[in-house]
Amino acid sequence: MSNKEIFDMLYDTKNNNIMPTLFVGHGNPMNAIEENEFVIGFRNMSAAISKPRAVLCISAHWEIKV
Repeated sequence: MSNKEIFDMLYDTKNNNIMPTLFVGHGNPMNAIEENEFVIGFRNMSAAISKPRAVLCISAHWEIKV
């Protein structure tokens, strides 16, 4: 799905009471500190939806003693 398709989908829900469900993979850690197409896409997505009351974050990373 292109950034434009995602933006269009989110824009359609801006005035809706139902928040979209998004999976946003971070990919390369450099995406957090560099200016690139992914960071720009993240900013566009955040501008396209209302501020959520809560965020659920699920990680596949954990540590256990073996």
